[in-house]
Amino acid sequence: MRDTVHRISMLKQSIAVLFVFVYCISLFSQQAYKEKDLTDGGTICGRVTLAGTSPSIPKMVVTKNADLCGALKPSPRLSVGKSGGVANAIVYLENIAEGKKCTAAKKFQLKQSQCEYSPHVMIISPGSHLEIVNNDKILHNVHAYDCGHALKSVFNIAQPIKGQCTPVNDAQLSKAGLIETTCDAGHPWMSAYIMVASHPYYAVTDNDGNFTLSDVPPGKYRLKMWHEGVAIAKTETENGKAKKYVYEEPYEQTSDVSVAPHGNASANFELKLK
Repeated sequence: MRDTVHRISMLKQSIAVLFVFVYCISLFSQQAYKEKDLTDGGTICGRVTLAGTSPSIPKMVVTKNADLCGALKPSPRLSVGKSGGVANAIVYLENIAEGKKCTAAKKFQLKQSQCEYSPHVMIISPGSHLEIVNNDKILHNVHAYDCGHALKSVFNIAQPIKGQCTPVNDAQLSKAGLIETTCDAGHPWMSAYIMVASHPYYAVTDNDGNFTLSDVPPGKYRLKMWHEGVAIAKTETENGKAKKYVYEEPYEQTSDVSVAPHGNASANFELKLK
């Protein structure tokens, strides 16, 4: 009996030691980004383009507030320019430990107009101030989820009044990572993304698919491109009406890039839809 108790006690101690070890490794791997003065930084420029022919953008049936929203809403999840450039892709440097100073905290707005979010993708720094604005004379409910933890809410804001402007609690935006928003008030086609950046080397591609990362310290880097899933994988319904759209997995690509002192490097990505 004593041997059994002793073995259990030793097992508990081993588990505790293992937990502390894993915790320390986790802290080590998540070292904070360090700011420094740069005199020899370079620039990374590039473009994200669509492979092949641009598909027809699916339209989703509006089942609530059609008088304001319209009968059909095109999906906001793929925007391709005339020359094939893909807008709203996020491009960033992975695991950069130090570099230029982060942009001072700013004020951002996520607007709802005619049952659509604007901007569709935004990048903010931790500690920035975000406001949710309702420009429609109907109820919207902005429900934000942590993309790194399925079904974990970041904030949930109801806005029944046109012109209503609601600040998001700054503490809810203190953790770096990607946040997805949708509308729980009967408008499931609405979606937007907020990237809370862990360092200043993030960019959103413009309408022609272009991006620029400036003042990059000389060195070798892994550049990553992220684009949301485009195709609808599943539609959840209630009383015969669409309640929620579940999309395919996002698209991710990486590219190695070298930056020389005061140099200009280039990196391009091609988005290949499934």
